Amino acid sequence: MSRAYLLLDSCQIDNLQARVCELAPGSRPHFLYLMTQYAELAFYGPLLVAVQAHSPLAQAFDAHWQATAGIWLESDADEERLIKHLRSLIHVRVEGDVSVLFRYYDPRIARLWLQDLAAGERDRLMGPVSLIRLPEGDLHRKGLARVGAEYAHVPWLTLDAQQLEHLGQAGREAVLQRVQAHCQQFFPAYLDGLDSAGQKQWASACCCSAERQGYSAVDDVMRWVSVYGHFGDTFPDGPDHTVYRQLLASRDGSPKERLDKLLAEFKRQLVCAEIAS
Repeated sequence: MSRAYLLLDSCQIDNLQARVCELAPGSRPHFLYLMTQYAELAFYGPLLVAVQAHSPLAQAFDAHWQATAGIWLESDADEERLIKHLRSLIHVRVEGDVSVLFRYYDPRIARLWLQDLAAGERDRLMGPVSLIRLPEGDLHRKGLARVGAEYAHVPWLTLDAQQLEHLGQAGREAVLQRVQAHCQQFFPAYLDGLDSAGQKQWASACCCSAERQGYSAVDDVMRWVSVYGHFGDTFPDGPDHTVYRQLLASRDGSPKERLDKLLAEFKRQLVCAEIAS
């Protein structure tokens, strides 16, 4: 008999264990990093918990988490076997024989990773998982259930450079969505008159502008939105941007501190302009 589970991202859901216990009393959540070399990060990693359709936990997943913070999966395998296989996927080997953590439980990554694979390869990777429900459409195992793999300190799964670049699309899409949402909430005038495609293009240009100045972290890009939206794509190379260029070029303080000073100067100039008018 098939059972349903949620594989949730503790990094994206505040107080996840407490939330699960509140929404599904008596449930037995499993932290996949436990019993691995990443055990000290267990409460920041993926959590697996059985779920019933239409339950409070299922409703919370549908309402808040399914787009970015976890996947719904189904399996008719023994729960212990399922956990072993899912735990085996928490890290992968990449070029240079380096091991890295693998956030396959992000629905955007799961889709990019599995949807275009040949049926046999997808079945091998899904192992005892028969179905993964994603917002863009379900992923099914085509053949019989596989026994699946088990965790080892050296990952059995490898990803080449092309696969990594493909999966990186999920991260880029997530940043663009956050930039758009941030701008819509705090600086809606910057997006006036732009359709969905135009807003995405604007967000992409904003990210590129920030990256050219050495700011690629999501929090830094969010702060860059205000000055980029005000000055446009010429910032900080326009004729009236000298003071900003000087602040960015300064080697006093950390990059974050230089950005703090730039934003403080930007606010000061806005206040002066308002007073002058």
